[in-house]
Amino acid sequence: MASHDHHTHDHAHHHHHDNDHDHTHEKNHGDSTATSWVGSDGRVYHSHDGLAPHSHEPIYSPGYFSRRAPPILSRNFNERAFTVGIGGPVGTGKTALMLALCKFLRDKYSLAAVTNDIFTKEDGEFLMRNGALPEERIRAVETGGCPHAAIREDISINLGPLEELSNLFKADLLLCESGGDNLAANFSRELADYIIYIIDVSGGDKIPRKGGPGITQADLLQ
Repeated sequence: MASHDHHTHDHAHHHHHDNDHDHTHEKNHGDSTATSWVGSDGRVYHSHDGLAPHSHEPIYSPGYFSRRAPPILSRNFNERAFTVGIGGPVGTGKTALMLALCKFLRDKYSLAAVTNDIFTKEDGEFLMRNGALPEERIRAVETGGCPHAAIREDISINLGPLEELSNLFKADLLLCESGGDNLAANFSRELADYIIYIIDVSGGDKIPRKGGPGITQADLLQ
C-alpha cells in the first residue's frame, strides 16, 4: 500500500521520457491542483499550490511498535530544542492538547508551538485567542494538499519555523501539531523527538485495529 493513502486523483497525462517520453500529471487533491513528475531517482514527485515538491514513501504494512524509528540520539539540541510532534485525524483534540500542555508547562519551561492546517491558520489562531503562549511564540503553517508530507517526507516547511522559534526564545520544548492526518501519517524522527498520536476513542476499537504508522509507531497513543 503506497502512502498516497486515501487520495483520489483525476489524471491528465502528457508523455515525454528520455526516449521521447516525459510525464506530467495533473492531480486534483480536494481543493488543490497538483502537478507530478518522475525524478532522476525514479520516484514520483508532486507539488501543491507552489509549495516544495515532495514524494511519498511507500508503506507496505501497518508497522510494529517494536520496530519504530528510534529518536536520533546524535541530534544537536543547541540547533533546535526537544520537539514533541502531535498527530491524528481532524477533530480528535490535537489543538486542545496543545493548549493544555502550553498552559501547564509555560511557567516552568520556555515553550514555542507550530501548528499545521491545510489552507487556513485556524489552529494557530485558536492557540493565540486562548492565550496558550505569547503570540510571537506561535507559528501557523499552511501545508497545502498533503499535510502528511509536511511532517514526514518534506519537513522543511515545519523545520524552519521550529528552528527559528528555538533560537529566538532559547526554547526548552517545542510543540508541533500536524494537520488533520489519516492512519498512514506519522512524524519523521528528524522533525519530532517524541511522537503523540491522538484518536477519537468514541469510535470504538475499529481505528486502532486498522493500524498504520500513526497507530503503531507513535511513542504515545492517546
